[in-house]
Amino acid sequence: MPSTPSLPAPPQLYPTLTRARSGRVVAGAAAGLAEHFGISVRWVRVAFTLAAFAGGLGLTLYALLWVFTPLRSQEDAPTAAAGAQAAGDTWPRAAYYLLVAIGVAGAAIQLSLVSGYSGVVVFVLGVVAVGALVAWQAYDRGLSSVPNLLALCLGVTLVMGGVVAIALLGDTAGTTGVVVAVLATIFGISLLVIPLVVRLANSLMEERKAKAMADQRSEIASRLHDSVLQTLALIQKRAADPAEVARLARSQERELRAWLFDADAAPEDTLTLFGALAKAAGEVEDLHGVTIRPVTVGDDMDYSLATEPVVLAAREAMVNAAKHAGVDQVDVYAEHLAGELSVYIRDRGVGFDADAIPPDRHGVRDSIIGRMERAGGSATISRAAGNGTEVVLSMAV
Repeated sequence: MPSTPSLPAPPQLYPTLTRARSGRVVAGAAAGLAEHFGISVRWVRVAFTLAAFAGGLGLTLYALLWVFTPLRSQEDAPTAAAGAQAAGDTWPRAAYYLLVAIGVAGAAIQLSLVSGYSGVVVFVLGVVAVGALVAWQAYDRGLSSVPNLLALCLGVTLVMGGVVAIALLGDTAGTTGVVVAVLATIFGISLLVIPLVVRLANSLMEERKAKAMADQRSEIASRLHDSVLQTLALIQKRAADPAEVARLARSQERELRAWLFDADAAPEDTLTLFGALAKAAGEVEDLHGVTIRPVTVGDDMDYSLATEPVVLAAREAMVNAAKHAGVDQVDVYAEHLAGELSVYIRDRGVGFDADAIPPDRHGVRDSIIGRMERAGGSATISRAAGNGTEVVLSMAV
């Protein structure tokens, strides 16, 4: 039967708004907005310029987008030509720099006319805005290089210098002057701190997302190793017995279907922890023809998602002992005392050296040690040449 061709992944219905890296004039906010909504970047930039004449609204909206919209990652950034073509960017860059200058001048004129501020105050506010622009661009580029650190220092100097100038322009002897000085200081510090905090928060969220995806991939790999790969290895060994091969395939199909389509459900609500260990031992007995009689001590408890990693790691240890120890019996001892769960899997086989595992083998490394560590527990493996191997799984429950 021919295999079904793989279908392309469906497009994301609600893509995340990000700032463009390529083709940007100031911070990539307008280009990112144009790509997000599928419109020409020319008209987005013209709209920001016109809105700047409405009391500086366009500049304020652009600054908010700059601060709270994450910058697109390097991997997702298209080339400058591709990004410009996708966003409908056909004007020369000089035209966009002219739009920026017109918008800034319009905002300054509106601020001076509407508020009645003198030209000196408007000039000082412009210095603060330039300092914020320099500092924020340093945040975008990263603070791991000396030029970016120097740019950040320049931006901080301009912002705080403007804040001091605004405070000195007022009546420092009166209450109004004190209020103006305090508000100006808070404003200047906010311009420097809030964007940095937002970027750190976005970075932390991305790291957590990456870690969650890595843990999920590791768990899927462990599951496949424990089930599909183990069964395929047995099918290869027993290829001469069609009935046994069919039984193994049917058993593995049932297990894989249950995991794929019932992954969000709690595993067997009526099953207890010690019962799950006994069931795992029985499965290994059936698959590998060894004798496993688990001994349990202490209080039994519900088999849940919290205790499932212990059972799965113990099952993998039993499988390893059955396959590689060269014995016909494996000892399993489990105890749950004072909130501490421990499972011991022992064999009296040829012994096992954990340090000699090839890098491409992931059974012990991922399915036992890695799985226990992800669940907040630990796994230790000890062996003596000719005297077998002992795997100890421990976790607080």
